[in-house]
Amino acid sequence: MKIKLVFCWMIAVILPLSSFAQGVDFKELTMQEALALAGKEKKMIFIDFYTTWCGPCKMMSSEVFTQEQVGTYFNRVFVNMKVDAEKGEGVELAKKYQVRAYPTFVVLRADGTEVYRTSGARPAEEFVDKIRKGIDPKWSPEGLNRRYKKGERTPELVNEYALLQMETGNIELGNQVIREYFDKLSAKKRVKPENFFLYTRYTLNYGDPKADYMFAHKDRFVKENGREKVESLLYNWLRQQIMLFVSARVVSNTEVNEEKWIRLKEKIHDAALANGEVLTALEGIAEVRLKNSMKDYLDICREKFPQLEDRDRFSILVGFGVLKEQNEEIRQAAADLLRDNLNVAEGFNKRVLYSIMLDLEGKKEFRLRAAIDAAEKGKVIVTYSSKGKFMQEEHEFDNYMLDISMAGKDTVSAGIRFLCDELAMPTAEGTKQNPHFSFMIVPGEFAVLKLDLEKGKVPVVKWEKGGPVSRDFVRLNYDLLTPEEKAYNQLMIDNVIQGGDIRNYPEEFQRSFDANKRKTMEFIRNNPDSYIAVMKLAEHYIWFDENETEDIYSRFPANLKGNSYGRIIAQRLKRSQDFRIGMPAKNFEKKDMNGETVSLEKLRGKYVLLDFWGSWCAPCRASHPHLKELYEKYKKQVVFINVAQENVKDQNEARKLWKTAVKEDGLTWTQILNNEGRETCDMIRLFNIYSFPTKVLIDPNGIVVARMVGGLVDAGEVLEKLID
Repeated sequence: MKIKLVFCWMIAVILPLSSFAQGVDFKELTMQEALALAGKEKKMIFIDFYTTWCGPCKMMSSEVFTQEQVGTYFNRVFVNMKVDAEKGEGVELAKKYQVRAYPTFVVLRADGTEVYRTSGARPAEEFVDKIRKGIDPKWSPEGLNRRYKKGERTPELVNEYALLQMETGNIELGNQVIREYFDKLSAKKRVKPENFFLYTRYTLNYGDPKADYMFAHKDRFVKENGREKVESLLYNWLRQQIMLFVSARVVSNTEVNEEKWIRLKEKIHDAALANGEVLTALEGIAEVRLKNSMKDYLDICREKFPQLEDRDRFSILVGFGVLKEQNEEIRQAAADLLRDNLNVAEGFNKRVLYSIMLDLEGKKEFRLRAAIDAAEKGKVIVTYSSKGKFMQEEHEFDNYMLDISMAGKDTVSAGIRFLCDELAMPTAEGTKQNPHFSFMIVPGEFAVLKLDLEKGKVPVVKWEKGGPVSRDFVRLNYDLLTPEEKAYNQLMIDNVIQGGDIRNYPEEFQRSFDANKRKTMEFIRNNPDSYIAVMKLAEHYIWFDENETEDIYSRFPANLKGNSYGRIIAQRLKRSQDFRIGMPAKNFEKKDMNGETVSLEKLRGKYVLLDFWGSWCAPCRASHPHLKELYEKYKKQVVFINVAQENVKDQNEARKLWKTAVKEDGLTWTQILNNEGRETCDMIRLFNIYSFPTKVLIDPNGIVVARMVGGLVDAGEVLEKLID
């Protein structure tokens, strides 16, 4: 494959393309149908063997075969076929006709025998002439060989014969033909227009002896061929050579490079080209580059770029990939220069520059494509958080398709809100409710979705294809959505539209929360290879008994254990080793509100329920009414102890806040303020408390039997199971 690619691009570079209009009538026929039609119409068959990845093939299709005069000739003489050499019947036909490079063009008689073949892209006029000559016995391969062996050496014959050798793989023989012809030419004939093909087609760089000859006899060439034609060729040779010295890849501070550079500068100055301004700018860049200061090199590139052609800027920018090993300042400066000059290229080449830019910044691209059923075009707002900063981007969609690319270093959760009249629902407060959905930005992945959007309804998100992280996010949050979650999600939208207060629906919220918790926990347990499972376990660590968490964590692969979420889980597991369910509780001695000493050792033989809270913690205080009910029910079997932590430094202020809250909440059992005596006994650290409220249940033997984190955990269910 690599050999084929190199060959077809080599031909494309030697023989540049032009733009033309429409022409060749390629018929969709099988080989048998084409042979039959050719016999009936008394024509030959022209086959364009191509592949979908071949650039010159596409250029021929769009810029040559569309030309009217090309079509006039080909439609009159041939039955024309395009054959994909990698699909269907094309695979066998490519084997049969030994196609090894793309594009390859084969001409057949109506009986299927080969008449002529050629490869590579050419301008339209030259291509038609090539095919016309190829099917003419005088100019066919056999005819060219016969005439050359007989000693014919006209410029036209030498040109066609040398090219025939190169196209058929005899590169050295083709070069030998050109060398022998050039060496035998007189000085007068070497500069004649009929021999100018020697320099345009068979002189690839300024180090070729033929190029030296033109430089040395420039005035004579100009007189015979015109200044513009000659200087354009000299300019291209010099430009090609100077690009080696302006690239970031150049190895500087060597005697060899210095000597080559001096000779090249002399050549540039001796040529005295009328359009040498660009060469002068490139020369300035090269002088700085040879001093090997990358900062100065990037500075001079930025300064001189406005004077350069797009192709020159592209050639320099594409070399920035080697700067990946430089320090951050250099990498970012190079990336900024790339970002400011992406418009020098289009299509594939632009993507190459974009990829180099992202690589220098340590970023990768994420692409999201989504088919939208309910709106043809409009805008979307993408929001996400990156390194603690709120980010917002605006993108447009059209033709019922959203297609956006985003680049970054980290995987983050994001949201998209659609802004278009077809989907906006007026609300009671005079605003608009716009559909929105969540997704994951995953550098290095892509996602293709189908969105069912309806005004005032929860979007339905369907997975089509893409990376595993995006897939699992959609699966958990949309495919596995429970009826309770669907109902509550729609209730939230209805509430916004109607101008209500969602806090008026605590039962619906609780049902949705419980359903989401069950679903998420099952997903985490059953998908140990999923990035989303690791992320959700880190987010909802408190939902699991830490012994189960350790078992789940042990089944994660190394790459997931090593990501940011995996590291958080590992740290929490390590910190919790001495505080988990099944471990002995640490003894404590603290003074309660009445000045009495409370010690865990003295409470052996009884269940002890520790409730960690603070006056500032709304969920803590919201759980106190239920805790009072539990106290009345279990106070004979369980010792209830509330441990408060106040977020103030002043002890008197802490004590005042604590006492006020205890009184307001009606807490009549043992109350401890952790702020007091914290130097000798810190119960927050002793029981590894990292979230409020947290309840710890200790059995009569001093063993931790339950840890309940969060205000939504019902301690009553735990007590009922263990004590009743």
